[in-house]
Amino acid sequence: MNDQKRYTVSYRDASSQRIESCYYASDAFEARVLAMEAVPYIRNHPHSIDLIRCEDAKSGEIAA
Repeated sequence: MNDQKRYTVSYRDASSQRIESCYYASDAFEARVLAMEAVPYIRNHPHSIDLIRCEDAKSGEIAA
C-alpha cells in the first residue's frame, strides 16, 4: 500500500455553498480524481474544486 494521507477536497456547489469531503490518497491529484469519481457534481464541474488540503500534520502540504 502506498503512503496514503488524508486530503480534504473543498468545492462550491451550484448555489455557491462550500462543501468538503475527505479522501485517503497518495497525493493531491489522486484526491481530486477520487472526488471526481465519488461526487457527480464535481465530475460534471471539475473546476468547482477550489482547495485540496493535506490533513497530515507532518507534511504541511497544500495544493490548490
